[in-house]
Amino acid sequence: MNLINKKFKKIEDLNSNIFEEILSLMEVNKSPHLILSGGNSPRYLFKIISQNKKYFKEAIFLMSDERVVDTEDPNSNEGEFIRFSNISKDNLISLHDKRITQKLKNITSYDIAIVGMGEDGHFASIFPDCKNTSKALNSSNNLVEFEDEHLNFSRISLSLNEILKSKKIILIASSKTKQSVLKCQSGLPIHDLLKRSFSRITIFNCD
Repeated sequence: MNLINKKFKKIEDLNSNIFEEILSLMEVNKSPHLILSGGNSPRYLFKIISQNKKYFKEAIFLMSDERVVDTEDPNSNEGEFIRFSNISKDNLISLHDKRITQKLKNITSYDIAIVGMGEDGHFASIFPDCKNTSKALNSSNNLVEFEDEHLNFSRISLSLNEILKSKKIILIASSKTKQSVLKCQSGLPIHDLLKRSFSRITIFNCD
């Protein structure tokens, strides 16, 4: 499986390049649907979006996953995105919305998905060895809930099936350990993503 890899010296350079990718697709579609990762890696991207809000008045954002906490909680991915990007809540489809399942069904495709990963091989909130891991990777459901005791929070995650509605996927591998997981290991959730999206995924590497 020959995957496209792009190497960056700094996480800021990586995120700046993601922003340029988003701007490029917005030359074609002024009201794109964008899936974003939570966590530390994309925070600089959120800040760049804040500095360029004029481009995103018609954009629709969706987080790949969310902890089951109030959005004012510092552990909320949605809350962190709003705080760092200063984007209006009207431009965000919340995973907390009671109508979220139907809203996702109404979306035929996403223009781009920015996906993070963990050193344990998880992406979004699809962790290895959880009760609903197989469901999240193999079912047609668009959302899956995780309430396993070993997780620090109950979580809501887009399924792999939902993420695969994206026309383009950028996977952030922001450490040598994560890059090693991609190259040297197998059978983890992240490898399911790679196998099923290899024709439209690009890996952005940064040590």
